[in-house]
Amino acid sequence: MKVIVCENYDEMSKRAAKIIAAQVTIKSDSVLGFATGSTPIGLYSELGRMYSEEEVDFSEVTTFNLDEYYPIKKSNEQSYDYFMRKNLFSKINVKDENIHLPNGEAEDPQKECEFYEKMIEKSGGIDLQVLGIGRNGHIGFNEPNSVLVPSTHLTKLTENTIKANSRFFDSFDDVPKQALTMGISTILNAKKIIILASGANKRKAVAELINGEINPKNPATMLKTHHDVTLFCDKEAFAGAKLGIDIGGTAIKFAVINNNEVVYKDSIKTEDTEEKIISSITEKVISLKKDYEITTVGIGTPGRIKEGKVTATNIPFKNTALQDIISEKTGLYVVVDNDANCAALGEIEFGSTKDCENIVLVTIGTGVGGGIIMNRQIARSNNNMGEIGHFVIQAKNGRICPCGQKGCWEQYCSMTALLKDALKAAKKDKESILYNNIEDGSLTGEAFFDAVQKGCPVAQKVFDDYIRYLAMGINSLVNIFGPDAIVLAGGVTKQGEKLLEPLKKLIVGDLRLEISTLQNDAGALGAAML
Repeated sequence: MKVIVCENYDEMSKRAAKIIAAQVTIKSDSVLGFATGSTPIGLYSELGRMYSEEEVDFSEVTTFNLDEYYPIKKSNEQSYDYFMRKNLFSKINVKDENIHLPNGEAEDPQKECEFYEKMIEKSGGIDLQVLGIGRNGHIGFNEPNSVLVPSTHLTKLTENTIKANSRFFDSFDDVPKQALTMGISTILNAKKIIILASGANKRKAVAELINGEINPKNPATMLKTHHDVTLFCDKEAFAGAKLGIDIGGTAIKFAVINNNEVVYKDSIKTEDTEEKIISSITEKVISLKKDYEITTVGIGTPGRIKEGKVTATNIPFKNTALQDIISEKTGLYVVVDNDANCAALGEIEFGSTKDCENIVLVTIGTGVGGGIIMNRQIARSNNNMGEIGHFVIQAKNGRICPCGQKGCWEQYCSMTALLKDALKAAKKDKESILYNNIEDGSLTGEAFFDAVQKGCPVAQKVFDDYIRYLAMGINSLVNIFGPDAIVLAGGVTKQGEKLLEPLKKLIVGDLRLEISTLQNDAGALGAAML
Protein backbone atom coordinates (compact mmCIF):
# COMPACT_ATOMS: atom_id res chain seq x y z
CA MET A 1 0.00 0.00 0.00
CA LYS A 2 1.25 3.46 -0.90
CA VAL A 3 0.52 6.14 1.71
CA ILE A 4 0.38 9.81 0.68
CA VAL A 5 0.03 12.26 3.58
CA CYS A 6 -1.24 15.68 2.50
CA GLU A 7 -1.07 18.97 4.34
CA ASN A 8 -4.86 19.39 4.37
CA TYR A 9 -8.16 18.25 2.86
CA ASP A 10 -7.83 20.50 -0.19
CA GLU A 11 -4.42 19.11 -1.12
CA MET A 12 -5.66 15.55 -0.58
CA SER A 13 -8.63 16.13 -2.90
CA LYS A 14 -6.49 17.66 -5.65
CA ARG A 15 -3.83 14.97 -5.56
CA ALA A 16 -6.42 12.20 -5.69
CA ALA A 17 -8.15 13.96 -8.61
CA LYS A 18 -4.88 13.92 -10.56
CA ILE A 19 -4.75 10.13 -10.24
CA ILE A 20 -8.27 9.79 -11.65
CA ALA A 21 -7.55 12.28 -14.44
CA ALA A 22 -4.39 10.37 -15.35
CA GLN A 23 -6.37 7.12 -15.48
CA VAL A 24 -8.93 8.64 -17.88
CA THR A 25 -6.21 10.25 -19.99
CA ILE A 26 -4.40 6.94 -20.40
CA LYS A 27 -7.62 4.98 -21.01
CA SER A 28 -10.47 7.18 -22.23
CA ASP A 29 -13.11 4.44 -21.74
CA SER A 30 -12.08 3.71 -18.15
CA VAL A 31 -14.56 2.16 -15.75
CA LEU A 32 -14.51 4.20 -12.54
CA GLY A 33 -15.95 3.21 -9.18
CA PHE A 34 -17.15 6.09 -7.01
CA ALA A 35 -17.99 6.54 -3.33
CA THR A 36 -20.29 8.92 -1.50
CA GLY A 37 -20.15 10.72 1.82
CA SER A 38 -18.53 14.01 2.77
CA THR A 39 -14.91 12.92 2.18
CA PRO A 40 -14.91 12.73 -1.65
CA ILE A 41 -16.84 15.98 -2.23
CA GLY A 42 -13.61 17.95 -2.64
CA LEU A 43 -12.31 15.34 -5.08
CA TYR A 44 -15.49 15.59 -7.16
CA SER A 45 -15.32 19.38 -7.13
CA GLU A 46 -11.76 19.24 -8.44
CA LEU A 47 -12.74 16.78 -11.20
CA GLY A 48 -15.49 19.21 -12.19
CA ARG A 49 -12.98 22.05 -12.37
CA MET A 50 -10.57 19.94 -14.44
CA TYR A 51 -13.34 19.13 -16.92
CA SER A 52 -14.50 22.75 -17.17
CA GLU A 53 -10.94 23.82 -17.95
CA GLU A 54 -10.65 21.05 -20.56
CA GLU A 55 -7.98 19.14 -18.68
CA VAL A 56 -9.88 15.84 -18.88
CA ASP A 57 -12.73 14.36 -20.92
CA PHE A 58 -15.21 11.91 -19.34
CA SER A 59 -17.37 11.30 -22.43
CA GLU A 60 -16.33 7.66 -22.83
CA VAL A 61 -16.14 6.83 -19.10
CA THR A 62 -18.45 4.34 -17.38
CA THR A 63 -19.15 4.68 -13.66
CA PHE A 64 -20.36 2.35 -10.91
CA ASN A 65 -21.13 3.53 -7.42
CA LEU A 66 -20.28 1.58 -4.29
CA ASP A 67 -23.66 1.66 -2.60
CA GLU A 68 -27.10 3.10 -2.09
CA TYR A 69 -29.58 3.25 0.77
CA TYR A 70 -32.47 0.80 0.65
CA PRO A 71 -35.27 1.54 0.25
CA ILE A 72 -34.98 5.11 -1.01
CA LYS A 73 -36.27 7.04 -4.02
CA LYS A 74 -33.76 8.49 -6.45
CA SER A 75 -35.48 11.88 -6.07
CA ASN A 76 -34.80 11.89 -2.33
CA GLU A 77 -32.13 14.50 -1.65
CA GLN A 78 -30.38 12.07 0.69
CA SER A 79 -30.14 9.28 -1.89
CA TYR A 80 -26.71 8.58 -3.26
CA ASP A 81 -28.11 8.88 -6.78
CA TYR A 82 -29.08 12.48 -5.98
CA PHE A 83 -25.74 13.07 -4.22
CA MET A 84 -23.65 11.91 -7.19
CA ARG A 85 -25.61 13.92 -9.74
CA LYS A 86 -25.35 17.03 -7.61
CA ASN A 87 -21.68 16.73 -6.66
CA LEU A 88 -20.13 15.13 -9.75
CA PHE A 89 -22.22 13.98 -12.70
CA SER A 90 -23.74 17.44 -13.28
CA LYS A 91 -20.22 18.90 -13.43
CA ILE A 92 -18.63 16.55 -15.97
CA ASN A 93 -19.60 15.16 -19.39
CA VAL A 94 -20.18 11.52 -18.46
CA LYS A 95 -23.11 10.12 -20.44
CA ASP A 96 -26.24 9.33 -18.45
CA GLU A 97 -26.46 5.82 -19.88
CA ASN A 98 -22.95 5.12 -18.58
CA ILE A 99 -23.84 6.00 -14.97
CA HIS A 100 -24.68 3.07 -12.70
CA LEU A 101 -25.79 2.99 -9.06
CA PRO A 102 -27.53 0.23 -7.09
CA ASN A 103 -31.26 0.87 -7.42
CA GLY A 104 -32.70 1.83 -4.05
CA GLU A 105 -36.22 1.57 -5.56
CA ALA A 106 -35.85 -2.06 -6.71
CA GLU A 107 -38.72 -4.33 -5.73
CA ASP A 108 -36.41 -7.33 -5.40
CA PRO A 109 -33.08 -6.26 -3.83
CA GLN A 110 -31.54 -9.70 -4.33
CA LYS A 111 -32.14 -9.60 -8.09
CA GLU A 112 -30.89 -6.01 -8.19
CA CYS A 113 -27.60 -7.07 -6.55
CA GLU A 114 -27.15 -9.94 -9.03
CA PHE A 115 -27.93 -7.61 -11.95
CA TYR A 116 -25.44 -5.03 -10.66
CA GLU A 117 -22.66 -7.62 -10.46
CA LYS A 118 -23.38 -8.72 -14.04
CA MET A 119 -23.22 -5.12 -15.30
CA ILE A 120 -19.81 -4.64 -13.66
CA GLU A 121 -18.60 -7.90 -15.20
CA LYS A 122 -20.01 -6.94 -18.63
CA SER A 123 -18.15 -3.61 -18.50
CA GLY A 124 -14.82 -5.43 -18.13
CA GLY A 125 -14.44 -4.72 -14.42
CA ILE A 126 -13.57 -1.53 -12.56
CA ASP A 127 -10.28 0.09 -13.55
CA LEU A 128 -10.07 2.46 -10.59
CA GLN A 129 -12.19 2.38 -7.44
CA VAL A 130 -12.51 5.36 -5.09
CA LEU A 131 -13.20 4.52 -1.45
CA GLY A 132 -13.78 6.36 1.78
CA ILE A 133 -13.24 4.76 5.17
CA GLY A 134 -15.66 4.72 8.08
CA ARG A 135 -14.65 5.36 11.67
CA ASN A 136 -15.04 1.64 12.34
CA GLY A 137 -13.14 0.71 9.18
CA HIS A 138 -16.15 0.03 6.96
CA ILE A 139 -15.75 0.47 3.20
CA GLY A 140 -18.91 0.92 1.21
CA PHE A 141 -21.47 -0.49 3.61
CA ASN A 142 -19.33 -3.51 4.43
CA GLU A 143 -19.54 -3.27 8.19
CA PRO A 144 -17.24 -5.03 10.70
CA ASN A 145 -18.18 -8.68 10.95
CA SER A 146 -16.58 -12.05 11.49
CA VAL A 147 -17.53 -12.96 7.89
CA LEU A 148 -17.67 -10.48 5.01
CA VAL A 149 -19.98 -10.95 2.02
CA PRO A 150 -17.96 -11.11 -1.23
CA SER A 151 -20.41 -9.75 -3.83
CA THR A 152 -22.97 -6.95 -4.05
CA HIS A 153 -25.64 -7.52 -1.40
CA LEU A 154 -28.32 -6.06 0.85
CA THR A 155 -26.98 -5.33 4.32
CA LYS A 156 -28.24 -3.99 7.63
CA LEU A 157 -26.54 -0.81 8.81
CA THR A 158 -24.95 -0.73 12.25
CA GLU A 159 -26.17 1.74 14.83
CA ASN A 160 -22.84 3.61 14.63
CA THR A 161 -23.17 4.05 10.87
CA ILE A 162 -26.78 5.17 11.19
CA LYS A 163 -25.74 7.73 13.81
CA ALA A 164 -22.86 8.94 11.63
CA ASN A 165 -25.20 9.37 8.64
CA SER A 166 -28.05 10.91 10.61
CA ARG A 167 -26.45 14.34 10.18
CA PHE A 168 -27.66 14.24 6.57
CA PHE A 169 -31.28 13.50 7.57
CA ASP A 170 -33.86 15.34 9.63
CA SER A 171 -33.58 12.77 12.40
CA PHE A 172 -32.06 9.42 13.36
CA ASP A 173 -35.36 7.69 12.57
CA ASP A 174 -35.32 8.96 8.99
CA VAL A 175 -32.07 7.19 8.12
CA PRO A 176 -32.68 3.97 6.12
CA LYS A 177 -31.65 0.94 8.13
CA GLN A 178 -30.42 -1.06 5.13
CA ALA A 179 -28.28 -0.49 2.06
CA LEU A 180 -27.21 -2.12 -1.19
CA THR A 181 -23.43 -2.31 -1.34
CA MET A 182 -20.64 -3.81 -3.37
CA GLY A 183 -19.07 -6.73 -1.51
CA ILE A 184 -15.44 -7.03 -0.51
CA SER A 185 -14.51 -9.23 -3.48
CA THR A 186 -16.24 -6.84 -5.88
CA ILE A 187 -14.14 -4.00 -4.48
CA LEU A 188 -10.91 -5.99 -4.47
CA ASN A 189 -11.46 -7.01 -8.10
CA ALA A 190 -10.85 -3.39 -9.12
CA LYS A 191 -7.53 -3.04 -10.92
CA LYS A 192 -6.53 -0.01 -8.85
CA ILE A 193 -7.92 1.44 -5.61
CA ILE A 194 -7.54 4.85 -3.98
CA ILE A 195 -8.89 5.43 -0.49
CA LEU A 196 -9.49 8.83 1.10
CA ALA A 197 -9.38 9.67 4.81
CA SER A 198 -9.78 13.13 6.31
CA GLY A 199 -10.09 14.46 9.83
CA ALA A 200 -9.06 13.42 13.32
CA ASN A 201 -12.11 11.16 13.69
CA LYS A 202 -10.59 8.85 11.05
CA ARG A 203 -7.25 8.60 12.85
CA LYS A 204 -7.92 5.25 14.52
CA ALA A 205 -9.25 3.69 11.32
CA VAL A 206 -6.21 4.92 9.37
CA ALA A 207 -3.77 3.63 11.99
CA GLU A 208 -5.43 0.21 11.93
CA LEU A 209 -5.45 0.17 8.13
CA ILE A 210 -1.73 0.92 8.00
CA ASN A 211 -0.50 -1.11 10.94
CA GLY A 212 -3.22 -3.60 11.81
CA GLU A 213 -3.50 -7.21 10.78
CA ILE A 214 -5.96 -8.30 8.08
CA ASN A 215 -9.19 -8.77 9.98
CA PRO A 216 -12.83 -8.83 8.76
CA LYS A 217 -13.77 -6.97 11.93
CA ASN A 218 -12.01 -4.03 10.28
CA PRO A 219 -13.07 -4.39 6.62
CA ALA A 220 -10.60 -1.76 5.40
CA THR A 221 -7.68 -4.03 6.36
CA MET A 222 -8.79 -6.41 3.59
CA LEU A 223 -7.31 -3.85 1.19
CA LYS A 224 -3.87 -5.06 2.29
CA THR A 225 -4.43 -8.08 0.04
CA HIS A 226 -4.70 -5.86 -3.06
CA HIS A 227 -1.64 -5.20 -5.24
CA ASP A 228 -2.34 -1.52 -6.05
CA VAL A 229 -3.82 0.59 -3.25
CA THR A 230 -3.01 4.23 -2.54
CA LEU A 231 -4.16 5.83 0.71
CA PHE A 232 -4.58 9.61 0.57
CA CYS A 233 -5.05 11.27 3.94
CA ASP A 234 -4.62 14.69 5.47
CA LYS A 235 -2.38 15.30 8.46
CA GLU A 236 -5.27 15.21 10.90
CA ALA A 237 -6.27 11.70 9.84
CA PHE A 238 -2.68 10.52 9.81
CA ALA A 239 -1.67 12.18 13.06
CA GLY A 240 -0.23 10.11 15.82
CA ALA A 241 3.25 9.47 17.08
CA LYS A 242 5.93 8.93 14.45
CA LEU A 243 9.16 7.14 15.30
CA GLY A 244 12.40 8.07 13.57
CA ILE A 245 15.52 5.89 13.71
CA ASP A 246 18.97 6.98 12.53
CA ILE A 247 21.47 4.12 12.20
CA GLY A 248 25.07 5.29 12.55
CA GLY A 249 28.39 3.54 12.74
CA THR A 250 28.63 3.79 16.53
CA ALA A 251 25.12 4.70 17.71
CA ILE A 252 21.48 4.27 16.70
CA LYS A 253 19.37 7.32 17.52
CA PHE A 254 15.63 7.30 18.18
CA ALA A 255 13.15 10.19 18.12
CA VAL A 256 9.39 10.15 18.68
CA ILE A 257 7.38 13.02 17.24
CA ASN A 258 3.77 13.70 18.17
CA ASN A 259 1.85 16.65 16.71
CA ASN A 260 5.14 18.00 15.35
CA GLU A 261 6.62 18.05 18.85
CA VAL A 262 9.65 15.97 19.77
CA VAL A 263 8.46 14.00 22.80
CA TYR A 264 11.29 11.48 23.11
CA LYS A 265 14.97 11.14 22.17
CA ASP A 266 17.44 8.38 22.99
CA SER A 267 20.27 6.34 21.51
CA ILE A 268 21.71 2.86 21.78
CA LYS A 269 24.97 1.29 20.71
CA THR A 270 25.28 0.01 17.14
CA GLU A 271 25.99 -3.71 17.36
CA ASP A 272 28.53 -5.50 15.17
CA THR A 273 26.26 -7.90 13.23
CA GLU A 274 23.14 -7.53 11.14
CA GLU A 275 21.19 -9.86 13.41
CA LYS A 276 22.13 -7.96 16.57
CA ILE A 277 21.34 -4.57 15.03
CA ILE A 278 17.90 -5.72 13.90
CA SER A 279 17.24 -7.35 17.27
CA SER A 280 18.20 -4.22 19.24
CA ILE A 281 16.09 -1.96 16.99
CA THR A 282 13.10 -4.30 17.23
CA GLU A 283 13.31 -4.48 21.01
CA LYS A 284 13.47 -0.70 21.28
CA VAL A 285 10.58 -0.12 18.86
CA ILE A 286 8.31 -2.59 20.66
CA SER A 287 9.13 -0.89 23.96
CA LEU A 288 8.31 2.56 22.56
CA LYS A 289 5.15 1.22 20.95
CA LYS A 290 3.81 0.50 24.45
CA ASP A 291 4.37 4.08 25.61
CA TYR A 292 3.37 6.04 22.48
CA GLU A 293 0.60 5.69 19.90
CA ILE A 294 3.10 5.15 17.08
CA THR A 295 1.60 5.03 13.58
CA THR A 296 4.74 4.86 11.45
CA VAL A 297 8.46 4.15 11.66
CA GLY A 298 11.05 5.83 9.46
CA ILE A 299 14.61 4.53 9.34
CA GLY A 300 17.65 6.37 8.01
CA THR A 301 20.72 4.28 7.25
CA PRO A 302 24.00 4.67 5.38
CA GLY A 303 24.35 2.85 2.09
CA ARG A 304 22.30 2.19 -0.99
CA ILE A 305 18.60 1.50 -0.57
CA LYS A 306 16.45 -0.17 -3.20
CA GLU A 307 12.91 -1.35 -2.49
CA GLY A 308 13.60 -1.24 1.25
CA LYS A 309 16.76 -3.36 0.97
CA VAL A 310 20.02 -1.93 2.27
CA THR A 311 23.63 -2.51 1.29
CA ALA A 312 26.22 -0.51 3.25
CA THR A 313 29.97 -0.45 3.81
CA ASN A 314 30.25 0.72 7.41
CA ILE A 315 27.12 -1.12 8.63
CA PRO A 316 26.84 -4.95 8.27
CA PHE A 317 23.95 -4.78 5.80
CA LYS A 318 24.17 -6.61 2.49
CA ASN A 319 20.92 -6.55 0.52
CA THR A 320 19.17 -6.60 3.90
CA ALA A 321 15.37 -6.31 3.61
CA LEU A 322 15.38 -3.92 6.57
CA GLN A 323 12.02 -2.34 5.78
CA ASP A 324 10.12 -5.64 5.62
CA ILE A 325 11.97 -7.23 8.54
CA ILE A 326 11.31 -4.41 11.02
CA SER A 327 7.71 -4.08 9.82
CA GLU A 328 7.07 -7.80 10.30
CA LYS A 329 8.71 -7.92 13.73
CA THR A 330 6.98 -4.80 15.10
CA GLY A 331 3.64 -4.82 13.26
CA LEU A 332 4.18 -1.20 12.22
CA TYR A 333 4.37 0.56 8.86
CA VAL A 334 8.08 1.10 8.09
CA VAL A 335 9.90 3.22 5.50
CA VAL A 336 13.69 3.14 4.95
CA ASP A 337 15.78 5.82 3.27
CA ASN A 338 19.35 7.03 3.04
CA ASP A 339 20.57 8.74 6.21
CA ALA A 340 21.63 11.91 4.38
CA ASN A 341 18.15 12.22 2.84
CA CYS A 342 16.64 11.86 6.31
CA ALA A 343 18.95 14.50 7.75
CA ALA A 344 18.00 16.92 4.97
CA LEU A 345 14.31 16.29 5.64
CA GLY A 346 14.94 16.88 9.34
CA GLU A 347 16.54 20.23 8.55
CA ILE A 348 13.62 21.51 6.50
CA GLU A 349 11.01 20.22 8.94
CA PHE A 350 12.64 21.19 12.25
CA GLY A 351 15.83 23.17 11.58
CA SER A 352 16.53 26.82 10.87
CA THR A 353 15.50 26.33 7.22
CA LYS A 354 11.93 25.22 7.94
CA ASP A 355 10.79 28.40 6.17
CA CYS A 356 12.40 27.17 2.91
CA GLU A 357 11.06 25.07 0.06
CA ASN A 358 14.37 23.89 -1.44
CA ILE A 359 17.62 23.17 0.38
CA VAL A 360 20.79 21.15 -0.03
CA LEU A 361 22.34 19.63 3.08
CA VAL A 362 26.10 19.03 2.96
CA THR A 363 27.39 16.61 5.59
CA ILE A 364 31.12 16.76 6.19
CA GLY A 365 32.67 13.82 7.99
CA THR A 366 34.74 10.84 6.94
CA GLY A 367 33.42 11.65 3.47
CA VAL A 368 31.14 14.32 2.03
CA GLY A 369 27.48 13.44 1.67
CA GLY A 370 24.28 15.29 1.19
CA GLY A 371 20.55 15.38 0.84
CA ILE A 372 18.52 17.39 -1.63
CA ILE A 373 15.06 18.75 -0.81
CA MET A 374 12.88 20.11 -3.61
CA ASN A 375 9.42 21.52 -2.89
CA ARG A 376 9.85 20.20 0.67
CA GLN A 377 10.22 16.63 -0.65
CA ILE A 378 13.33 14.45 -0.84
CA ALA A 379 14.67 14.46 -4.39
CA ARG A 380 15.02 10.83 -5.44
CA SER A 381 15.77 8.81 -8.54
CA ASN A 382 16.01 5.14 -9.47
CA ASN A 383 19.77 5.39 -9.07
CA ASN A 384 22.06 6.78 -6.37
CA MET A 385 20.97 10.43 -6.45
CA GLY A 386 22.52 12.91 -4.03
CA GLU A 387 26.11 11.63 -3.87
CA ILE A 388 27.35 15.20 -3.95
CA GLY A 389 30.78 14.26 -2.60
CA HIS A 390 31.55 12.65 -5.93
CA PHE A 391 31.37 15.45 -8.45
CA VAL A 392 34.80 16.45 -9.73
CA ILE A 393 36.36 19.76 -8.74
CA GLN A 394 39.95 18.97 -9.83
CA ALA A 395 40.00 17.36 -13.27
CA LYS A 396 43.75 17.75 -13.83
CA ASN A 397 45.96 15.72 -11.49
CA GLY A 398 42.98 15.09 -9.23
CA ARG A 399 43.25 12.89 -6.17
CA ILE A 400 42.18 9.29 -6.64
CA CYS A 401 38.78 8.47 -5.12
CA PRO A 402 37.51 4.99 -4.16
CA CYS A 403 34.51 5.63 -6.43
CA GLY A 404 36.85 5.24 -9.42
CA GLN A 405 37.12 8.90 -10.38
CA LYS A 406 39.85 11.45 -9.75
CA GLY A 407 39.39 14.83 -8.15
CA CYS A 408 36.11 14.19 -6.29
CA TRP A 409 35.00 16.93 -3.91
CA GLU A 410 35.19 14.72 -0.83
CA GLN A 411 38.89 14.06 -1.52
CA TYR A 412 39.46 17.74 -0.71
CA CYS A 413 36.70 18.70 1.73
CA SER A 414 35.99 15.76 4.04
CA MET A 415 37.45 15.86 7.53
CA THR A 416 39.60 12.92 6.43
CA ALA A 417 41.04 15.01 3.59
CA LEU A 418 41.52 18.07 5.79
CA LEU A 419 43.50 16.18 8.41
CA LYS A 420 45.50 14.34 5.78
CA ASP A 421 46.50 17.65 4.19
CA ALA A 422 47.27 19.13 7.61
CA LEU A 423 49.52 16.21 8.58
CA LYS A 424 51.39 16.44 5.27
CA ALA A 425 51.93 20.19 5.70
CA ALA A 426 53.01 19.80 9.35
CA LYS A 427 55.71 17.28 8.45
CA LYS A 428 57.17 19.77 5.99
CA ASP A 429 57.60 22.36 8.76
CA LYS A 430 58.69 20.71 11.94
CA GLU A 431 59.04 24.06 13.69
CA SER A 432 55.34 24.81 13.34
CA ILE A 433 52.71 24.72 16.06
CA LEU A 434 50.81 22.28 13.90
CA TYR A 435 53.71 19.81 13.90
CA ASN A 436 53.99 20.08 17.69
CA ASN A 437 50.30 19.12 17.96
CA ILE A 438 50.89 15.74 16.30
CA GLU A 439 50.39 12.82 18.68
CA ASP A 440 51.33 9.24 17.86
CA GLY A 441 51.91 10.19 14.27
CA SER A 442 48.44 11.61 13.66
CA LEU A 443 46.38 14.78 14.01
CA THR A 444 42.91 15.19 15.46
CA GLY A 445 40.45 17.85 14.40
CA GLU A 446 40.82 19.49 17.79
CA ALA A 447 44.60 19.59 17.43
CA PHE A 448 44.39 21.12 13.96
CA PHE A 449 41.99 23.89 14.95
CA ASP A 450 44.01 24.54 18.09
CA ALA A 451 46.94 25.35 15.81
CA VAL A 452 44.76 27.65 13.69
CA GLN A 453 43.52 29.39 16.84
CA LYS A 454 47.10 29.95 18.02
CA GLY A 455 47.97 31.67 14.75
CA CYS A 456 50.01 28.89 13.12
CA PRO A 457 50.64 30.01 9.50
CA VAL A 458 51.03 26.40 8.31
CA ALA A 459 47.66 25.40 9.74
CA GLN A 460 46.06 28.61 8.44
CA LYS A 461 47.32 27.91 4.90
CA VAL A 462 45.79 24.40 5.01
CA PHE A 463 42.53 25.85 6.30
CA ASP A 464 42.47 28.55 3.60
CA ASP A 465 42.92 25.93 0.90
CA TYR A 466 40.19 23.85 2.48
CA ILE A 467 37.80 26.82 2.47
CA ARG A 468 38.59 27.46 -1.20
CA TYR A 469 37.82 23.87 -2.15
CA LEU A 470 34.65 23.91 -0.05
CA ALA A 471 33.48 27.08 -1.80
CA MET A 472 34.12 25.53 -5.22
CA GLY A 473 31.75 22.69 -4.43
CA ILE A 474 29.08 24.89 -2.85
CA ASN A 475 29.10 27.22 -5.86
CA SER A 476 28.56 24.22 -8.10
CA LEU A 477 25.61 23.06 -5.98
CA VAL A 478 24.08 26.52 -6.22
CA ASN A 479 24.37 26.49 -10.01
CA ILE A 480 22.93 22.99 -10.31
CA PHE A 481 20.03 23.15 -7.83
CA GLY A 482 19.38 26.84 -7.15
CA PRO A 483 18.38 26.16 -3.53
CA ASP A 484 16.89 28.63 -1.07
CA ALA A 485 19.67 27.67 1.33
CA ILE A 486 22.60 25.34 1.80
CA VAL A 487 23.05 23.82 5.25
CA LEU A 488 26.40 22.50 6.47
CA ALA A 489 26.67 19.76 9.10
CA GLY A 490 29.46 17.71 10.62
CA GLY A 491 32.42 18.13 12.94
CA VAL A 492 34.09 20.95 11.00
CA THR A 493 31.00 23.15 11.45
CA LYS A 494 31.78 23.43 15.17
CA GLN A 495 34.07 26.26 14.07
CA GLY A 496 30.97 28.37 13.49
CA GLU A 497 31.75 31.84 12.14
CA LYS A 498 35.42 30.96 11.76
CA LEU A 499 34.25 28.64 8.99
CA LEU A 500 31.33 30.68 7.63
CA GLU A 501 32.94 34.12 7.47
CA PRO A 502 35.80 33.29 5.03
CA LEU A 503 33.57 30.82 3.16
CA LYS A 504 30.84 33.36 2.43
CA LYS A 505 33.41 35.67 0.82
CA LEU A 506 34.02 33.05 -1.86
CA ILE A 507 30.39 32.16 -2.53
CA VAL A 508 28.96 33.54 -5.77
CA GLY A 509 25.65 35.38 -5.46
CA ASP A 510 23.43 36.02 -2.48
CA LEU A 511 23.28 32.52 -1.02
CA ARG A 512 21.77 31.70 2.35
CA LEU A 513 24.50 29.55 3.89
CA GLU A 514 23.92 28.13 7.36
CA ILE A 515 25.35 25.69 9.85
CA SER A 516 22.91 23.04 11.01
CA THR A 517 21.24 23.78 14.32
CA LEU A 518 20.18 20.12 14.62
CA GLN A 519 23.48 18.40 13.79
CA ASN A 520 23.36 14.77 14.94
CA ASP A 521 19.63 14.91 15.73
CA ALA A 522 18.62 15.75 12.14
CA GLY A 523 18.71 12.15 10.88
CA ALA A 524 16.29 10.68 13.42
CA LEU A 525 13.93 13.66 13.21
CA GLY A 526 13.86 13.49 9.43
CA ALA A 527 13.39 9.72 9.44
CA ALA A 528 10.28 10.17 11.58
CA MET A 529 8.81 12.42 8.89
CA LEU A 530 9.41 10.05 5.96
